[in-house]
Amino acid sequence: MRSAKRLAASAVIATATAATALVGGGVAQADVPVGQANCHLYPIFNTGGMANCELPTWHQVKLTCVAWPVPFVYWKYGPVQYGQNQSWASCDSLNALTRIEVIQA
Repeated sequence: MRSAKRLAASAVIATATAATALVGGGVAQADVPVGQANCHLYPIFNTGGMANCELPTWHQVKLTCVAWPVPFVYWKYGPVQYGQNQSWASCDSLNALTRIEVIQA
């Protein structure tokens, strides 16, 4: 009799735990690779840029900048964003932007 009560209690606890996991978790949508997320790049006055993606993915804008008077190349990264949120960054001087791209974060 005692083992039947334990078995019933275990079944109730297992059912409640499974129901909580299903209700709390919801249906998760998989992230899309940046190359397939319809990301858009917007250069701003040849000094900065921003990016956003139409589909759910973690992305980040990457700028390639050049510094003067001694020319050397450096990179600036925007904050990591998800989906349609904008990731933005800017070079340290005017007209320093040479390339803009969006990368997987």
